[in-house]
Amino acid sequence: MEKQETIIPGSPEKGNLLSRYFKTLPVFFPLIGLFLLGIALYEAISYLGDDSVSRLFWLRPLVLLLYFLFWAGACLARKVPAISFLVLTIVNVSFYLFGPHMLLWRALGDLLFIPLPVNLLFAFLLLFFFRKMK
Repeated sequence: MEKQETIIPGSPEKGNLLSRYFKTLPVFFPLIGLFLLGIALYEAISYLGDDSVSRLFWLRPLVLLLYFLFWAGACLARKVPAISFLVLTIVNVSFYLFGPHMLLWRALGDLLFIPLPVNLLFAFLLLFFFRKMK
């Protein structure tokens, strides 16, 4: 006799990736992820075809995309991407506070930090929900 697997409606453990992204953690987690993706796309579009800025500014959308990817992994309740987001935040804030004032600092130093340090707020939010992750 075969054992059938029971799927509980609304259970975040079953279903496709998109469903788990939006249902595993509270609703503001996926919304923050969409915010980070939107900022990454906006930065990429703003530098597309603009040769008046240095190529180092193309690192901004890449770092923002890393923020989004790590946050998306955290939205699936995984600890490794959450820790990666925290490490990226620590590196970014350290570079902002202690990095040498040169072109790379102007390109990456204030990323998600000015006018408000939202990356720090997001990191504290991750730490608050860290126990619920696998």
